[in-house]
Amino acid sequence: MEVRSQKVLYVEDNPLNMALIHHLFKKNLPDVLLLEAETGEHGIEMAKQQRPDLIILDIGLPGLNGFETLEHLRHGEYTRHVPVLAISAFAQLSDIAKAQQAGFAGYVTKPIHVRTFTETVLNLLAGGAGRFTGC
Repeated sequence: MEVRSQKVLYVEDNPLNMALIHHLFKKNLPDVLLLEAETGEHGIEMAKQQRPDLIILDIGLPGLNGFETLEHLRHGEYTRHVPVLAISAFAQLSDIAKAQQAGFAGYVTKPIHVRTFTETVLNLLAGGAGRFTGC
């Protein structure tokens, strides 16, 4: 029986945030393959090609923002059922409620709380529910 490593696609335009999440995955989730994209458009293409088990999507992307990118993912043959975790510096309850209503599987606020973020990712990869509160 072939063991398949889980894949997570992180869509983020800020290199410092990308580096932080890359470090967190290397340290806390070493068995999970982290794929990276810098724009919503690139993220959509990578998701189609790589078929990740989870997508972590920054809300404040240039070009297609996180909500627009999610809409495209929900219409894709191979991406419509992939859970998408929103990540954003917007931490108002109205921002979180908007993301939940849009169909995100969870919402993590920046700066992230490492343990809560890691638990949320593991829970979503296991098929569980995400969180819709600030970390």
